[in-house]
Amino acid sequence: MTHALIRSTVAVVLVLVLALRAAGDEAEDRIVLNQALGLGPLLEIMQAEGEEFGAGLGQNFLPGGGGAAWQRVVTRIYDPEKMSQVVERGLRAELEARHLPDLLEFFHSARGKRIVEHEIAARRAFLDSAIEDAAKAAYREAKESESGGQQQDRRLALIRSYVEANDLIGFNVAGALNSNLRFYQGMVEGGGLDMSDAEMVDEVWAQEEETRADTEEWMMSYLMLAYSDLSDADVSAYATFSETPAGHALNRALFAGFDRMYGDISYALGLALAAQMKGEDL
Repeated sequence: MTHALIRSTVAVVLVLVLALRAAGDEAEDRIVLNQALGLGPLLEIMQAEGEEFGAGLGQNFLPGGGGAAWQRVVTRIYDPEKMSQVVERGLRAELEARHLPDLLEFFHSARGKRIVEHEIAARRAFLDSAIEDAAKAAYREAKESESGGQQQDRRLALIRSYVEANDLIGFNVAGALNSNLRFYQGMVEGGGLDMSDAEMVDEVWAQEEETRADTEEWMMSYLMLAYSDLSDADVSAYATFSETPAGHALNRALFAGFDRMYGDISYALGLALAAQMKGEDL
């Protein structure tokens, strides 16, 4: 009887050890995947974008742009550590572990590394408004050539296939509209706006067409710049991988994580801006 109890106990301990080891391996794989996707550098760039956006809000809503006090608030809201935590929580919640091997295989390959490096470099380059404007002009020119009956540019067609495979326009428009709604909700709760829920929703939906046009132009011009030095084979392979179960899962998980992050930030900005408009110190 004693021997049976010992064997039973050993078996339970072994199961627990194996479960803990599996959980540890999955956690390590997720960390490695986040690194392979360049989430750290990407969030640093998003912080810089956010601080510029916040400064613009100050110019539009606050006397003298809000000065150093408002800039401190914006910097506090765009905290890279908090941003990272929200995105990573979203990825853990939405991305099933069964997809990790395929994702790690692709993004650890030479091709996957090249793609991520070029995406990060282009996003960083877009911090310079002159570079962003030039990229948008290049996209408009390519688009006009197509509408004028000239032969479709192969690179543009490949990028469109990637965008469509990931529904990048639809996801980004939905995220932008949700962020706008969260901003209004923060402003209303903070006393900076007097709007009903229905009025906020109507105001956000009124921006949908313009948001979609802006999103398409930004996305296409950004990807044209990002993939300009990649081969057609690289872009085509990326589009093909995006259509796999692992690619679809990653895309959904990333949008879920970033949507939560931007929603939280937008609400915080609205709340903080309302407080600044009322002369309160957050």
